[in-house]
Amino acid sequence: MRVANSTIIYNFLSSLNKSQQRMNAYQEQLSDGKLVHRPSDDPVRAIRSLRLNTDLMTNEQYTQNAKDAQSWLNQTDSAIDGVVSVMERARELVIDSISPNPAIAYTTAATELDGLINQAISQGNTQIGDRYVFAGQQDKVVGGPFERKIINGVEQVVYKGDDNKISMRIQPGAANPNQDSINVTGEDIFGPMTTVVDGATGQTYQVSTTFRNLLAIKEDLATGAPNMKDLSTTGLANIDTATDRVLLAQTNIGARMATYEMAQNLMKKNYVTISENVAANDSIDIAKVTIDFKNSENIYNAALAVGARIMPQSLVDFLS
Repeated sequence: MRVANSTIIYNFLSSLNKSQQRMNAYQEQLSDGKLVHRPSDDPVRAIRSLRLNTDLMTNEQYTQNAKDAQSWLNQTDSAIDGVVSVMERARELVIDSISPNPAIAYTTAATELDGLINQAISQGNTQIGDRYVFAGQQDKVVGGPFERKIINGVEQVVYKGDDNKISMRIQPGAANPNQDSINVTGEDIFGPMTTVVDGATGQTYQVSTTFRNLLAIKEDLATGAPNMKDLSTTGLANIDTATDRVLLAQTNIGARMATYEMAQNLMKKNYVTISENVAANDSIDIAKVTIDFKNSENIYNAALAVGARIMPQSLVDFLS
């Protein structure tokens, strides 16, 4: 059977092109170490790669959420420590004031208690970055969530935050405020809020019960002749109730910190596992691909050598 030169040349060029494609594929793999560059290279492996990389990014986001949550909780815990110290010192002042021989004058105790109230307000306005940790979701309220204000002639500490939770999700699904919340609100720390209407302006304010009770004790001491019965019963009881509330909030924060720490450790292990799976799915065997590339290169060079003997052949060559 006669085979035309055009057929030989066509078959040669086709084989040479396939050899070039194989060599280019191996070169592409060696250039970045990845086995798949487009879905058509290996559809099954490409889909598995997408899923694994999605899992990896999700795990990284949850890990970052856990880190952010721990930062928030650490800042909150530190602020609550400050509030606990204030309540303990306030209790010492009241106990000392109702003793038969108080160590300091009542007015001096009132002055110190006034400073403690300012210190508690400062702790209540604790920020992490530009966000107030005790303001609920009103965490960027101007001036902070707690502020001293005279309302209807009475000094009060108003609360400008809300009672909403801030969630940091560390697992799939919708956010659950009871499970994912990282904050405690002003009401959790400084007691139930009472609504007060300013008679002069008609504006409504939320007033903290704990601060109202501390201010009442301060005003009583400032008279220089406090009501000992009220101080020893209602005053002490209010401070104890407020302290118990703060300690309960701190306990809940501690439990949340432990939960996020455990979750972060688990996600670190998940990151290693998923990364290994991604590497096993996407990465090439460098030694094998290098050998395949050299084989393809040798085949390509051999094909060029053969082609050099086929391509020049023409009618003129035969005639000459």
